This record gives sequence, C-alpha cells and structure tokens, in this order.
Amino acid sequence: MSDMVLEIADLRRLCTLLMDAVERRHGVRIDLSRLEVDYYWDIPLQAAFDMDSDPTHDVGCGQVSDDLAELHHAIDRSKNDDVILWHDLMHLSGLLRALASADLATTG
Repeated sequence: MSDMVLEIADLRRLCTLLMDAVERRHGVRIDLSRLEVDYYWDIPLQAAFDMDSDPTHDVGCGQVSDDLAELHHAIDRSKNDDVILWHDLMHLSGLLRALASADLATTG
C-alpha cells in the first residue's frame, strides 16, 4: 500500500485535462436534463469501501439536480465559510458521473 500516494498536483492536472476535453467535446454549458434521468444509484462511502459487507443493504439514490444545486451552494458558501470537503466531494462525484454518462451517450 505504500505506493498508493496521491499527488494533489497530479490530480489537479488530470482534472484540468479532463475538463478541457469536456469543454472541447460538449461546450462550455452542458444541459444535464438531456440525460432524461435525474436519479442514480448511490452507495454511502463507508459501504463502498467495506469489502467485507454486502453493499446492497446500503444502496440509496442520488440526484443530479441536487448535485448541481449543491455545486452552486458550495461555490457561494466557500466565499465566506469553510468547505465541507467530504460533502462537496460527494456531490462533485455525482456531477462527474453525470458528465461521464452524457459523454457515453454521445460516443457510445
């Protein structure tokens, strides 16, 4: 496990590279409603990383429109308050999955 070191600079470069590719392929605004779905399956973090348990007991749902609303709240909130890192990352994850789904639908 000692080789599992995440360099934030590498992650930042990858995020920039991917967001640049999204913008080139899909433009600066993406209408997520064209996915025609708002809800998706979601497994809580603790269950997702607990390989000794059956995650089907913990499956819930997430919502792309909620993730998008939380993105806007996080941007506004971060101007004045601390970032709620785990919470904001979870909503970012939902939006990234929606982007992946949108891209898959067009390149599929």
